[in-house]
Amino acid sequence: MDEATRDADQRFAVWRNLVSIATGLSVIVGVLISLTQLAEWVNESKRANLSARLQGLSEVRGFLVADEAVRRRGRAFVHAQLSQLLPHAEGLIRAAGNGEDFYLSKDMEDFAAVHYHYEQLGALVKLEYVEFALIFEIIAFPDDYMAAVTPLRDAVAANWKGLGKPLPDFGSNIEFLKGCYALSRREPSKVPTCPGR
Repeated sequence: MDEATRDADQRFAVWRNLVSIATGLSVIVGVLISLTQLAEWVNESKRANLSARLQGLSEVRGFLVADEAVRRRGRAFVHAQLSQLLPHAEGLIRAAGNGEDFYLSKDMEDFAAVHYHYEQLGALVKLEYVEFALIFEIIAFPDDYMAAVTPLRDAVAANWKGLGKPLPDFGSNIEFLKGCYALSRREPSKVPTCPGR
């Protein structure tokens, strides 16, 4: 092989090495750019998540303020009125005309306030407007109250639209919320969650 051919081969080898190095560098630069964009996307996601959580926190703060008063109303209802209303629930519903009118009556004001509070909280959790883990950590579910009023709630639901005309989903968000608490209490080492999630 003559010297001109050797020089051409060496130049070609140098160019081939330079192209190989440039290709390797472009792959490395591409990976670095991708990692930078991924890190930026993760940071934006974290900021959006934090913003959503702070928005949920303001909603929860309102429930916290109301929850204490609602719990007191519930306890007062159980101690002062439930034992007088429960044995006569069917007659009281009949006299009111239907379960809805009885529910909205003066005798049921405290019951209705508690029911609405927890029904609304259950809906917010079910529809994922508020994270259940946060609710679980700061609001105790009133198990004793709910157990005590279940027969009354069932009578109201069974006759909501008139005697024997039920509203089957009356209290369904409360039952959903109750299920979330029950599941999370059974598995205390896991992040509080709701059934099916």
